[in-house]
Amino acid sequence: MEFELLYPQKIVFGCGAAEDLPAILPLGSKVLLTTGKSAVSSGVAAEIADSLSKDHTVIDASGLVVPEPPLDNVNQLVEIGRSEKATAVVAVGGGSAIDAAKAAAAIIPLEGAVSDYFYGKRTISKKGLFMAALPTTAGTGAEITKNSVLTDPEKRIKKSLRSPFMVPDAAVVDPDLTLSAPPSVTAASGMDAFVQALESFTSTGANPITRSLAKHASTTILSNLVDAYKNGADIEKRTAMAEGSLASAMAFSQSGLGAAHGLAHPIGVLLKVPHGVACSILIEPVMRFNLATCASDYAELAREMEPSLRDKDDKTAAMRLIEMITSTRGKLDIPANFASYGLAEKHFGFIIANCRGGSMDRNPRPVSDDDACAILLSLVE
Repeated sequence: MEFELLYPQKIVFGCGAAEDLPAILPLGSKVLLTTGKSAVSSGVAAEIADSLSKDHTVIDASGLVVPEPPLDNVNQLVEIGRSEKATAVVAVGGGSAIDAAKAAAAIIPLEGAVSDYFYGKRTISKKGLFMAALPTTAGTGAEITKNSVLTDPEKRIKKSLRSPFMVPDAAVVDPDLTLSAPPSVTAASGMDAFVQALESFTSTGANPITRSLAKHASTTILSNLVDAYKNGADIEKRTAMAEGSLASAMAFSQSGLGAAHGLAHPIGVLLKVPHGVACSILIEPVMRFNLATCASDYAELAREMEPSLRDKDDKTAAMRLIEMITSTRGKLDIPANFASYGLAEKHFGFIIANCRGGSMDRNPRPVSDDDACAILLSLVE
């Protein structure tokens, strides 16, 4: 088996790791500091800006990124970076803030608008500005991936802009930065990380390295997420979640995902469902659909989490994994279906038409339109 692994040149992990950021950046950088509103309200953005100001010039774009960043939002960052002649970009926040910053860092030195690259009119053909990412949630893994998930609200399209040149130069994963994440964000981002690990493990693009990482991530996240949700101040649990999220990202960024993520994108943009919530709701019916193909894979994960299952057959162990996931979702107060978001059969055409892509292609069992329809129908009520 041949495979390639593509990661940031530097990954720094541990409580207090954010203190290393000024030394990681090229000396005397003009830094475009990019965050969402939560990093501003928590005070994290101000702390990072202050730490950078001693050795670098800070171009403050904190608080500008909105959830599910639309193309115009990223264009705003690009225009600021170009006008202020930024030489580096630092992103602090969840997946939205980091994804927007990654796209901006790549496009600022180039010509054209973000939409040109989003729709393939232009190509990101070279390395952009130096980019460092500091996640404040244990979830998306955006700090080490080559893609940026953006939206075009007018066309109701949510998809990834991808390029190997978009992998951040540095990922600084500091569990202390996740302490301010509210319970709902902890739940959604944590389940996103778990589903990423699970789908990476069974992806047709998996290899021995990614499967090892995905197994570790799955076990770590499912063992610690509920406690982190109930007590966000528990730094031990926050650290475990940050580690699990990082391992999950190191796995799926190389292997690809599956049908839960493929369906989650159009559902999220259409019904305004938080991405982690959508993945959490979708994973059970997707796993039931995939059982015919990968019961042994699910059983392997289940036995890792509950050694007593080693004497059980694959089908029994696999079903137990589904039960564990369902129980965890309930404890996180995430709904079992999309009824509260208004999902109806009238939406199925749009969702199915827009779910095709890399994630669906790498699902371990091929998903026809009729199969996708059946999965969605099980989640209407």
